[in-house]
Amino acid sequence: MDFQVIRATKDNAIEMGFVHSQSWQKAYRGIIADEIVDSFTPEKRAEIFADAISTRPEEYYLFRVDGRPAGIASLNKSHEENAPDYIGEIYSIYFHPEFWGTSATHKGLQFCVERLKLLGYTQVKIWVLKDNFRARSFYEKNGFYFDGFEQEINIGKPLVEIRYSKKI
Repeated sequence: MDFQVIRATKDNAIEMGFVHSQSWQKAYRGIIADEIVDSFTPEKRAEIFADAISTRPEEYYLFRVDGRPAGIASLNKSHEENAPDYIGEIYSIYFHPEFWGTSATHKGLQFCVERLKLLGYTQVKIWVLKDNFRARSFYEKNGFYFDGFEQEINIGKPLVEIRYSKKI
């Protein structure tokens, strides 16, 4: 398996939109309202990524396996108000469902942790929907732990996000 990490530019937005939409379609069906999940099309997500990559402070990455778009991630300093400067955050990490359960997902997450460490952070946070048990299990297998923090968000209906942490 040839695993490649690419610092994303607007030119990667189509591949990123594809991965993001396919991941949402599979991961969130039954958790988030169908009409919202259905609205995550590759084209709409590509538009959002093209804009975000040029205007937002996060670093965006595309992961490829054997030349195919396999995953995406964004990371930076924690977005939480008053978060200390030593806390980084994986804002998002998604993999195409064909790559779930493969070493690509571990490699992608490990890249994010190592990149945040290289940027000087000593702790990593990631928020996950409480009902997304597959993702929660993945983070736990990779050394993250639920740190007790929860928040309610609204994606068509009230949902609970929980925060996972890891010292690096």
